[in-house]
Amino acid sequence: MILYFSATGNSRHVAEAIATRVGDRAVSIESYKDEQHPCIAVDDGGYLGFICPTYCWGMPSPAVDFLARASFDVPASAYVFTATTFGTTSGQATRFAADLLREKGVDVGAQFGVQMPDTWTPMFDLTDGARVAAVNARADEWIDKCVDMVAGRIKGSHGLRAVPTFAARLYYRFGLPACEDTSRFTVDAEACMGCGLCARRCPTDAIQMRGGRPVWVKPSCAACLRCLHSCPKFAIQRGHKTRAHGQYRHP
Repeated sequence: MILYFSATGNSRHVAEAIATRVGDRAVSIESYKDEQHPCIAVDDGGYLGFICPTYCWGMPSPAVDFLARASFDVPASAYVFTATTFGTTSGQATRFAADLLREKGVDVGAQFGVQMPDTWTPMFDLTDGARVAAVNARADEWIDKCVDMVAGRIKGSHGLRAVPTFAARLYYRFGLPACEDTSRFTVDAEACMGCGLCARRCPTDAIQMRGGRPVWVKPSCAACLRCLHSCPKFAIQRGHKTRAHGQYRHP
């Protein structure tokens, strides 16, 4: 089973490419959202992959929460790997995931990183379509190599562009809460069509529709920006730069 968390499609794309090659299935961890203690079972000689994007040099909170809640039945013959998609560096996201899996008795044999467009638009500009397409084209070449390595059950760390662990832990500890702060979100009331897509797709249920408009009802969220990137009218913004930096979903 290839498990993944994906807000805009990058990590899902990687998961599906690997699953297709090895004859397995890619499963979003959000499908277990309502299960308090999901149990993940892997066949003898099968695959267990865990893929998520890098947030503040670490893992998204929904990914951490899932691994904390889940239990695993994984035979020693299984090939286990973690992987991350990232914009500039993978930080230590794959190692953090591997550490959480080891706490559940699952030994991770390989870690992979795939550089893709960075979707954190409060900082990164995604309006240059040609540049974004070029990044994805290079990513697809590397994904093909990662797929071959997974199919060949190659072990080790590949393509991570990691940072020192102490730096990753420090940035993650202080940077992620700032990114998860929902007070920075705003809604253009004239543009919003009240479709409720943002509320339905929020992985942390941080959004509710009130008076036909989205309202953030929790002080923090996943910082995934799925609401912003999925809004059909681009009515949701976070800070003053996202309007100029555009929207993104993996093609």
